[in-house]
Amino acid sequence: MSAGPTVLGTGSGSDVARGDAAPDGTGPASDAAVPLALEAVTWTPSTRSHPTIDDLTLHIPAGQRVLLTGPSGGGKSTVLRALTGLLDTSTGDLAGDATGPTRPGERGLLLQQPLHALIGGSVGRDAAFGPENAALDREEIQRRVTSALHAARVGLDAATSPWDLSGGQQQRLALAGSLALDPGALLLDEPLSMLDRPTAREVRAAILDAVGDRTLVVADHDAEGWAPHVDRVIVLGAQAHVLADGAPDDVLEQHDPAAMPDPAAAPDPAAMPAPARASGTCGAPVLSLSKVSIARRRRRDEARGKRTIASPLLDGIDLAVPAGCVAVLTGPSGSGKTTLLRTILGLADPAGGHLEHPEPTKIAFVPQEPEHSFVARTVRAEVTASPWAHDSELAESLLRRADLAHLSDAQPFELSGGEQRRLAIIAALAQEPALLVLDEPTVGLDLERRTQLFALLGEATARGCAVLAATHDPDLITRAHVSLDLAEHVSTGDDDTLPTAPESAVPGAARDSTPTPTYDTTLRPPHRPRPAPADTLNPLTTIAIAVAAAVGSFAIDRWQLGLLSCVLVAVLAPLAVRGVRSTALRLIPIALAAVGLCWSTVLASPLPVFSGTTWLLGLKEALRIGYFVAPGVLIFASLDPTRLGDALGGRLRLPGRPVAASVAGLLRAGLTADVWERIMTSRRLRGLGARRDLRHPLRSGAALVRLLASCTLALLVDAVRATEQQALAMDARGFATAQHRTWALPSPFTRGDLVGLAAAVLLLVAPWVLRTVLGG
Repeated sequence: MSAGPTVLGTGSGSDVARGDAAPDGTGPASDAAVPLALEAVTWTPSTRSHPTIDDLTLHIPAGQRVLLTGPSGGGKSTVLRALTGLLDTSTGDLAGDATGPTRPGERGLLLQQPLHALIGGSVGRDAAFGPENAALDREEIQRRVTSALHAARVGLDAATSPWDLSGGQQQRLALAGSLALDPGALLLDEPLSMLDRPTAREVRAAILDAVGDRTLVVADHDAEGWAPHVDRVIVLGAQAHVLADGAPDDVLEQHDPAAMPDPAAAPDPAAMPAPARASGTCGAPVLSLSKVSIARRRRRDEARGKRTIASPLLDGIDLAVPAGCVAVLTGPSGSGKTTLLRTILGLADPAGGHLEHPEPTKIAFVPQEPEHSFVARTVRAEVTASPWAHDSELAESLLRRADLAHLSDAQPFELSGGEQRRLAIIAALAQEPALLVLDEPTVGLDLERRTQLFALLGEATARGCAVLAATHDPDLITRAHVSLDLAEHVSTGDDDTLPTAPESAVPGAARDSTPTPTYDTTLRPPHRPRPAPADTLNPLTTIAIAVAAAVGSFAIDRWQLGLLSCVLVAVLAPLAVRGVRSTALRLIPIALAAVGLCWSTVLASPLPVFSGTTWLLGLKEALRIGYFVAPGVLIFASLDPTRLGDALGGRLRLPGRPVAASVAGLLRAGLTADVWERIMTSRRLRGLGARRDLRHPLRSGAALVRLLASCTLALLVDAVRATEQQALAMDARGFATAQHRTWALPSPFTRGDLVGLAAAVLLLVAPWVLRTVLGG
């Protein structure tokens, strides 16, 4: 146990009476505010031998606004979980008293990565998740959703897909999800760290407006940004030992705020004095872009049946990155930084202009999620995993300079977030690249780790390496020789832009006025841009069609009957087809399975292989499996996970928690293809992609197996971590204690379901009738 904290004040928020609410949040605590307390809490995760929180006692009065700050790895996030009452004793040992909430949603928790907090299939259903857990009626759920979306300044229709939003919009939506349960306390885990400065300002303003008189606890490195809005600052050291606790001005006098730069309030880099920028002499350009245009990157989102936009279009980009210099790409969230990096890395072609870059062996890339690139079993092996990393002495030197030498035998996936980022960067530097490309390299790093990162980059540029980083970090921007603001290159000639909040949702709107809504917050079933007739069916009818076809397939005892039955499926198929290409992709596995079953039947038959009777027997089995599976595959394309949950939980009255958890999992499964693509891309850019070699088929086949195995492991690790974070977000909205839950929308049966049920009966009965007619 460390020495006691330096107490620099008397808890200004706890003892000073509040007057009327002021813009900085001061004012009397309302009856809704709740106090928070930890008494001698020690928390040791089951995966660690030392506690993350060691004998912490903390009291936060109702209505007080508190900032938790301090170096990375000090346990701030874990303290927030303890204050929220979400420490899971099945995953660690808890000692002391960490009293949980008295009702669902009493303490709202916002995570650092808003994508992990998404739960619903639409903006409205995401906000409704908490009130559903509280078993409120539909009228009250709708009222809560409307109020929360307004309070959080989401500024979007309730039917909007949350997966297509920018980081700032997702964070505001996560805030709305917490507000819908009318919490007495809000706890925020670095809510602005993933956002650009203008977006961070908007989100901070939305948070402060929404908090009102509630208790507020923010864990953040950004002390200066939050100090004007809080009553108390607590500095946490290792194992959550309290190093200082008092009024903001008193604490910040002894703790340098420069260690915690403000992404929302940092000065414009262009206004910084010249000495703040990196010094040194730059060489010839390593990367050159002239009048480059970047087309929108679209991807087919089968889980939601629509095309989504990953970035806006960029025009007229001119950029030269000389050897030995640092260049940065800046711009708002969603302005196309990552898409431009993909083009520079050779993963996409520019729509126009001229681009010159080094050969792939001389480019190194560090993704925003560094663990996606890990392939080795130890940290030391990871540094030299790339075939382009040849110098073992350089690798050892990089390990020491990154303060990772003592972890050289550890598993890369077991490192902390900051340690993983440093490992990925030195693994890239070990390739001795001519161009080092970084995507948000400083996210989540405190001053000490950032200083180490800047030192590594400085050594790389001193050796002649050109560095290009996409970043929101004002400190990194001021150190750069070259800066390109993509906001100046976003095309306005395309109407298909990212969604934005209405004018009433930006900072500066009157705090005491209710903005006139320009968007629809009414909860409705999801609408697909290219609907199929089957989309209108109740999910239970959809399931009945699939089950009916499966049962009917058992009547198929000859190839003629199988052929007629499959013709029936082909006749009904247009009712469920949304697109030819997507339908063909779904049917290809069925066709391959049918061919395999046919061949297996032929080989297993006692009849001669080349006998016509043998092949007709195989054809019968192939047609049977097609009839068994194809209707379900086609009709399930119209099955929306959220509507399925409404049907199973609301209509069939199945247990609500398993149904809601399954729906959340199905929605997140739609992101798997994107994660797999990023993982594979990271490996290819490190020279670890498997190549087909006809001269050595066994060797190339083994390399492919190793690649797929490492990618699968990375995907599983990502899925586990994302699921853990989503489960935490769900529990923070009352899911953990929900004994009975309601559903925001009904699951009605319509006239279309009569047609669907008729189709189900036809698929069930037709094979048996045909079997009788054909003399079966």
